[in-house]
Formats: sequence, C-alpha cells, structure tokens
Amino acid sequence: MKHVIIGSGAAGIAAAKTIRSINKNNEITIVSSDDIIYSRCMLHKYTGNERDITKLSFVPDDFFSANNITWHNSKYVTGVDTENNRILLHDKTLSSYDQLLIATGLETIIPNVGELKTATNVYGFRNLTDAKAIREKAIDIEKVLIIGARLVGLDVAHALLKLNKTVTIVDTASQIMPLNLDAVAADVYQKLFEKNGCNFRLNSKISGTISNEKGEITHVTLETGEKLACDMVIVATGVQSSVKFLDGSKIVYERGIKVDQHLRTSCKNVYAAGSVIAIGGVWSCAVRQGEVAAKNMCGIDATFTDTFTAKNAMHFFDLPTISLGLTTPADGDVVYINKNANCYQKIILRNNHAVGAILQNNINYIGIWQYLIKNQINLSNIKKSIWDISFADFYDIDEKGQYKYKQP
Repeated sequence: MKHVIIGSGAAGIAAAKTIRSINKNNEITIVSSDDIIYSRCMLHKYTGNERDITKLSFVPDDFFSANNITWHNSKYVTGVDTENNRILLHDKTLSSYDQLLIATGLETIIPNVGELKTATNVYGFRNLTDAKAIREKAIDIEKVLIIGARLVGLDVAHALLKLNKTVTIVDTASQIMPLNLDAVAADVYQKLFEKNGCNFRLNSKISGTISNEKGEITHVTLETGEKLACDMVIVATGVQSSVKFLDGSKIVYERGIKVDQHLRTSCKNVYAAGSVIAIGGVWSCAVRQGEVAAKNMCGIDATFTDTFTAKNAMHFFDLPTISLGLTTPADGDVVYINKNANCYQKIILRNNHAVGAILQNNINYIGIWQYLIKNQINLSNIKKSIWDISFADFYDIDEKGQYKYKQP
C-alpha cells in the first residue's frame, strides 16, 4: 500500500505519523513545496529574529528516516489524475498512489488594487518563503505598511516593531482582531501596539498605489485621500485554499475541498485535511483532521465531527489573551464580565450553556471553560458564582482514584 501526502504542515505530518503507527510497512511519501519542515505559527518569531530557521521545526531531525518516510521537498504538484491514481509534479515526473491525502493549506489573496499584484515589494505572510523575503527586505528599509489588522497582521507587526520598523496597519474593520476578540479586549491590545510605535488606520480602505521606476510601491492611497508612505507592503487579509493544481481534476472544491465526515473527497482513494478543507482553522484542528484521514486511509473507520476551535491564543507585549467560541453575544444571551486594572474576563451563556469566553491577562481558568464550551455542558444547576466554577463541580474521584463525571 502506497500513501502519498501533499503538504508537510500540521495535517500532513500528523497523517504520516498516524499511518506509520498503524502500519509499520506501508509506503509513505510526502510531497511539499517547502524545503524544510516548519510551524507556520512560528513564522513571526523568525521574521522578528527571535528564532533562527533551525528552531522552526515541529518534528525531530531524524523524523523521516526514523519513520521510513520518503520526502520529496521543493516539489510542486501541478495536477492530480484520479482515474489512474497518480499526481503530476512541476518537473513533469509522475508519482503513483493507492491512497492520497491533500493537505496543502492556504495561500494569500493579493487584492486587485493599484499595483499590489505586480509590485516587487509586496508580500503575503503564509509560508517560510514570505517570511524569509520580509526578513531580508526589512534589513534596509524603515516603513512597513500592513494590510489587515487580523491575528496574522498583528503577529508580523509585533515582529517588525521589535526590529524598530515604523509600522502602519490598514483595515476596513472598526477594531483589530475582530474574529478573535471583542471591542474591549481589542482596544487594550491596540493601545499597547500604539504605545510601541504602531499606527492604525481602521475603518479605512485602500483605493490605489503609487510606485517608483523600480516597480516598488512607495505610497498607498486611502479612500479618504490620505497617502501613506511605505518601503514594503505586507498583505495579511484574505486567504484561499491552495487548490489551483486541482483545476481540471474531478475533485470537487468551492471555498475549500469538499469532504465527508471521513474526510473523503469526491474521488475514490483521495482525502483532504487541514486548512485546505476550510473546516476549523487552528493547528490542533488540522492535526485531528490529519489523524482521522490517516485512519481511514488505513481502512480504520473514523469520523471528524469536532469542529470546536480549541483556542485562539495571543501574547503581545507580555499580555496573554485566549478566546474560545463566540466573542459577540446574540439577542437573549447572558454575558458575565469581570474587569479590573489587571484583567478582563468575559463569558457568554446561551440557554444555560457556555458558548464563548475571553480571558485577558488572567488566563488561569481557560481549561474549564474550554471543557464546558466544547462539551456543551448544561450549567443550569450550578448555584455558585460563575467565576468560582471548577472541574470539581463536574467530577468526583472514585475509590480507585479515577475521575468520574457527575452531572451538576
């Protein structure tokens, strides 16, 4: 049995590990455009010189040899022939498979505004190639303009501020990190970024660009008419599933590759996992999907139904924050807020079930809220203050010292 995995990120590596744990002899091949294994979560630390390239990997140095896995790195897949069970590589070579997993992740969408698509000093921030280019460019420039005040944009801004660059962030949203935080928690971070030299243009949209004779953007213009000078532009807004190589194949995809609960695609013997299927969006979710896909590729029935986002963790300027589930309540939801000079905590209940939490600075009780939200525990019988809830309210210890669930 030959298993081929396209992609060496969280889902692809998790799948390879799982296949090898199930079967010691099946052939495993990983094909990826990257030339090293690295965590995308650490790219901003590399950009900011906090880590060198050798500290980005999330597998041991001997991972491939120890697990008898063939790795074709720096290879681009240009097509998938599902009728003949083979993939076509950019060098015109073919690789056959019995079971195929597509785990190619996401790629940046460069807005079709001005010369953003053609300028030589515009970068995305999705892969190590982007991070290398930004890090190298940052040596000789001062002003950086980032499009997007989402988590990725703030990550790279934080890194560049540590390199003493002048950073301006533009976003159409009214607050930073709108998918991760509410307005209160976001405002705390925005003030910290501003204190450290970052400029924001929120509720703002880029309408055009101005370039020099070298094809580099020197200014972006906003719809208000304001011009913002820059030596480099980083796009940290829209992303799309990396599926261009599937054009002409019979594998169905829209926003992401279509899969069933077994992570099977529309074609026999082809599976997909990770960001490329647009379900979930964090590292832990991609790992679980890789494991489920791998089990099915080995003939073990497994389903992926857990789309709960484990957590969105941020740690800017020594201020830790974690958000779970919803950050904005709907009509009828009950909201509890604990706010003082040292922390901000917010819990959202819907029909006596926790559906969202934000803990800023004091994150000690994140474990219990993750458990309650993920497992949809009914809290109607809890009589104590919501801030005093602990695992002891849901578990007893039996005579063998084992935890036993009890309905509160």
